[in-house]
Amino acid sequence: MKKLIISISLLLLSIMFTGCKSRSGGSVSGTGFYFDTVVSFTVYGTDDDTIIKELMSECERYEKIFSPTLEDSELYKLNHSAPAGTARLAFVSEDLYKCIEKAYSISRIMDGRYDITIRPVSELWDFGSEKHIVPDVKAIEEKLPYVDYHRIVLRGKWEDIKGENLDADESYEGYRIDISPDTMIDLGSVAKGYIGDKLSEYLKKKGYDSAIVSLGGNVQCLGGKLNEAGEYEDFRVAVKSPFTAEDGKENEVIYQEVLSVRGVAVVTSGIYERCFEKDGKIYHHILDAGTGYPVENDLLSVTIVSASGLEADILSTACFIVGYEETVERLKKEAGITNFQAEFIYKDGSVRKTEGFDEFFLKN
Repeated sequence: MKKLIISISLLLLSIMFTGCKSRSGGSVSGTGFYFDTVVSFTVYGTDDDTIIKELMSECERYEKIFSPTLEDSELYKLNHSAPAGTARLAFVSEDLYKCIEKAYSISRIMDGRYDITIRPVSELWDFGSEKHIVPDVKAIEEKLPYVDYHRIVLRGKWEDIKGENLDADESYEGYRIDISPDTMIDLGSVAKGYIGDKLSEYLKKKGYDSAIVSLGGNVQCLGGKLNEAGEYEDFRVAVKSPFTAEDGKENEVIYQEVLSVRGVAVVTSGIYERCFEKDGKIYHHILDAGTGYPVENDLLSVTIVSASGLEADILSTACFIVGYEETVERLKKEAGITNFQAEFIYKDGSVRKTEGFDEFFLKN
């Protein structure tokens, strides 16, 4: 649930800055549409575009795991594996379980203000359509009781919990999750970060060490950019400004800054892309788990830079919902998540960053 325009801006500027041919064979690129967004890849050190086709195949495989709307996806089946009003005792793949497990931990640390069980409410909002319909108040109120991360129980890998007399220890495979009736999981702030990590791992196993992956608002850099001399240098990733261009320059893209990075993910969450205006009010896609409506605060966007795409994805949304004061130090202390930098941009034009953000990433 990140922004399509930011994704394209990030990717295009990254390619513009890093698109030189390398001594070891140049680069190959490709673009597709998965996860309800544009995905793009550039792999350096090769002229063989087979790897791009393989990455697209991997995206197709992951979509069949994480899509909330494809009826044959694993997540969809998890959310709809029992009739309404019925609890679910489900067995899922390691990929799906690991995503849910990480997001669950952040939901707990954030006391449910960031909550991965927001799906019963988020599916009422259709920010991808042109209809711009605000859900009925009663419909939201009816779904809110089912938004509570406590309503899911992560049991773990089945072979590790046998002997606990769960379902008389029947023979199952995978990881077990118990979900209370009518509760559903939303991985819109999780899955693309996890997939970015896994695609980087895939590239490494194939022998590549220089690539850039764009999945919506998520940009993942594998290593550094391989230049013409066969040397590695920083990728240059542009972060689009949340502020509009001056009158008469509506088509001009404004960048907040250009980051110099390698081996990290850059993820931005904001209120200004997946949104619509209705009766003079702006509605955006980052929802408050307590109200079921878009979060109302002083923020326009949060950008996270982290070695972990999964963490960057989750934190960009969690930090936006909860704010700087309550998230940054709390995440470092309670979650042990220390390897990240954050930039918060506010509606009044002010910017707040974690210590070291500029030193590490602004080298131009």
